[in-house]
Amino acid sequence: MAKLHLITYGCQMNEYDSERVAGLLGRQQYELTDREDEADLILINTCAIREKAEEKVFSRLGRLRGLKQKNPGLVIGVMGCMAQLQQSAILERAPEVDLVFGSPSISRVGELVERARRERRPVLETGEGALVKLTGILPRPDRLKAFVTVMEGCDKYCTFCVVPLTRGRERSHAPESILEEIRGLAEQGYREVTLLGQNVNAYGKDLTPPTDLAALIELVNDIDGIERIRFTTSNPVNLTSRLIQALRDVPKACEYLHLPLQSGSDRILERMNRGYTRARYLELIADLQETVPGLALSTDLIAGFPGETEADFEATVEMVERVGYDSLFAFRYSPRPRTPAAEFPDQVPDGDKARRLSRLLEVANAIQARKNAALEGREMEILVDGVSKKDPRQLAGRTRCNRVVNFDGGGRRLYGELVRVRITQAMPHSLRGTLVGESAMIGTERRHYVG
Repeated sequence: MAKLHLITYGCQMNEYDSERVAGLLGRQQYELTDREDEADLILINTCAIREKAEEKVFSRLGRLRGLKQKNPGLVIGVMGCMAQLQQSAILERAPEVDLVFGSPSISRVGELVERARRERRPVLETGEGALVKLTGILPRPDRLKAFVTVMEGCDKYCTFCVVPLTRGRERSHAPESILEEIRGLAEQGYREVTLLGQNVNAYGKDLTPPTDLAALIELVNDIDGIERIRFTTSNPVNLTSRLIQALRDVPKACEYLHLPLQSGSDRILERMNRGYTRARYLELIADLQETVPGLALSTDLIAGFPGETEADFEATVEMVERVGYDSLFAFRYSPRPRTPAAEFPDQVPDGDKARRLSRLLEVANAIQARKNAALEGREMEILVDGVSKKDPRQLAGRTRCNRVVNFDGGGRRLYGELVRVRITQAMPHSLRGTLVGESAMIGTERRHYVG
C-alpha cells in the first residue's frame, strides 16, 4: 500500500478534517505512517489565524524539500485555511509543493492527489464548493473522543479574522447526517464528542426548517454509548438562553463553555466588530453562572490589537479577574492578509504586545491555581483516557469541566471508563486524586456534583 503522512496545525476543525482525509485516502489504499521518510504522499493541514502558524508551515516545507530531492515521486500537498488564503503564493514560495487545496475541496482529495501525480505539475484548487458531510474515518481502537463538524464558516466578519475568507459563510449540516456520524462513532467505541463550528452556536438557523444547537445536543444525548457532549467555538452574539439551559438540563452535556471575549474594552470590541459590549458579555456570564452552577469557563483574548491603549488593556485584565476564567488562550495580535485590521494605522509595537501577553498569562495562571486549589477534597467524574505524562504508572483522564486528573488506578484496566476520583492535590495545570472505593463505570443520570 502507498504511505500517507499527515501533518496538522491549528484548531480542532483541522484535526477533524485531517481524520476525514485519512479516511478518504484509506479507501484508495493509502496507509497512514508517522514517518516522513517512508511516505509516498505528505499532506500539511494548515492554519491561517496567525502569521506564526504560517511561518511554521513554510519552515516545515523547507525541511521536506530534501525528501523530495531524494524521492522525486513524493507528492507534497498543502491543504486547509492557509491554502485557501494564500493560494498560488504557496507554490511561488515553496516550489516543492505539488498540490494546494482549500477546505471546500477536501471531499475530492483522492481525485486531486491522483491528478497531481498524473500531471506532474502543481495543482491549485481553492474555489468554492458544495457543503459535503464527510463521515469516513480510519478505525482507531485507542480513541475515546471525536470531533464532529456540525457547521462551517462564519458571517461575523470580525476585523482581525480570516475565517470568512478561508471557510466561507455559515452553513449547517443536516441533523440526521450528524447523528448518523455520531452513531457510527459510538459503535466504534467513542465515548465523547465535541460538536464543531467556527460559530457553533449559530447552528441550524440556515436550515429548512430552522433548528438550533440546543435541539441537536438533545438528539445526541439519546445516542447509546456517547457519554459526554461538548461544543466549540461559541460567539457571545449567538449564545441563547435555550442553549444555556441545555447545558444545565441535558445529562450528557458537559458543564464547560469556551466563550471568546477577545477584549474587555468597548472601544476595542467595536473596532473588532465583535457585535457585543462588555456589559452584554457580563450579562451572559451572570446568566451562565446562575443557570449552571460550577460551570467552567474558558476564553480567547488578543493582546495588542491596533489602537489598544494601556487603559483598554487594563479593562481586559479587569474582565479576566472579574469573570475568573478556569483557563484562557491569549495571543499577540497578528495582522492577517485581506482583513481590515491589518490596514489600521495605529498598530501596537511588538514589545507592548509581548508585555501585555505576559501580564494576561500571569493573571490567568494565578486564577487557575486558585480555582484548582478549591477542588481539593471534591469527588469528581473522570473519563479515563490514558496514562499520566509524567508517571506512566498512573492513569489520567478529564473531568466534565475539562481538567486533567492523574490518579493511581490500583492496577485496574480502566481505559474508557467513567470513574469517581477524589481530588487530593492541585497542581498548576492538572489535579491529582485517588480512586473512590470500588469505583466502576458511572451511568449518565444527572449528577449531584459537578466535575
